[in-house]
Amino acid sequence: MIAVASLIVLIAVIAFSAVTKKNAGVVGLVAAYIFSLAAAKCGTEINVSKVVTGNWPTSVFFIVLATTFLFGIATLNGTTQALSKNIVCLARGNAKILPVIFFLFGAIISAAGAGGLIVAVIMPIALFVAVENRISVLMMSLVTMGGIMVGGLSPLAINGIVAQQLSVENNIIGESLSGYLPLWGAYATAMTLFSIGAYFLLGGLHPKKMENAATPHFTGFDKNQTLTLAAILVVLIGVIFFGQNIGLISFACAGVLLMLGAVDQKKAIAAVPWSTIILICGMSVLISVVNICGGITFLSDGLENIIGERTAQPIMMVLGGLMGAVSSGTGVVMPTLIPLSAELSQTLGISSMSIVIGVIVGTNGVVISPLSTVGGICVGCAPESVDKDKLYNQLLLAAVSFIVMSVVLSFIGVFRIFG
Repeated sequence: MIAVASLIVLIAVIAFSAVTKKNAGVVGLVAAYIFSLAAAKCGTEINVSKVVTGNWPTSVFFIVLATTFLFGIATLNGTTQALSKNIVCLARGNAKILPVIFFLFGAIISAAGAGGLIVAVIMPIALFVAVENRISVLMMSLVTMGGIMVGGLSPLAINGIVAQQLSVENNIIGESLSGYLPLWGAYATAMTLFSIGAYFLLGGLHPKKMENAATPHFTGFDKNQTLTLAAILVVLIGVIFFGQNIGLISFACAGVLLMLGAVDQKKAIAAVPWSTIILICGMSVLISVVNICGGITFLSDGLENIIGERTAQPIMMVLGGLMGAVSSGTGVVMPTLIPLSAELSQTLGISSMSIVIGVIVGTNGVVISPLSTVGGICVGCAPESVDKDKLYNQLLLAAVSFIVMSVVLSFIGVFRIFG
């Protein structure tokens, strides 16, 4: 069966790349091409000649390219280093609270309307701070993304707007803000608990001590660094208040910095992490082939066949997670599963709010996976000293862990507080 075979290929690619340390994107592209040829021979409707061009994640590609280009400039001219030292100074040298600062900062900026894609601006600074202060990069990634995504479900951010509107349209909640708050609260609770767990389990309370560490002092910015800071500020303002595309505005600001001579052009272009971009986009192409061949539908159908009154919420979490890992949560998954939740609630005679909580938690929880836009950007933002293949695999496991944790919370009744 092609659907099952496609899932086996996906697992094999991930395992092979993890063991051999080969770029998963390259392996994934090769596997996608070969498997699409075989699938076409078996009668699957798949256009082999457009496997790459038709499934290449253009939006993610450009966002990662543009933001890493901008922050590559910031790293080359010392802006990121100076900014990270000043953040450490703000924490008074206490490495334990640095992840907490980024969690709160990410939550506030994201909730103000920037949404999850603001990870492209915040994460490069967070991970540079982590490396400079010998903090676990995985922990800093998860905690920072956790804060950003907690804010990302606010009624001012795109994910929150979509979730609220769909819930209202399907008569799950009323039009008032108070009706949406339980949905946001359930997701915020799950993601915050996960972030707290990551903080404690990955050494948040016991960061490695810096040898001969000096007392941190505020670091001034030179002309080029000031220009770069201004460019980053323009990106933040443009995204939050004027709804600008984060990829376009980041690339435009990077281009202006090059024209102003804020960095050496050749070094800036060379600093773009092309291997990481191939990793993210290549795996995305493979996932698209798996989806076309029915792999995701096969898993989804299997879950739907065992759904019941007690299992509805956790199953919708898993289903939302599976679908959210390979398609847009705002454009595909929530518009598909929230109406389905309304129908299931009538069939099973249970609270529609309960089922929708499962959809929202599962769909928006897996964004920490590198297969998603937010998780992929996180990998792309990692400094060169970080093993990105290892981080990629760790974030995959983290996404699975989040769903498992959420299912457990569902079974023990934590989400009943919200509806």
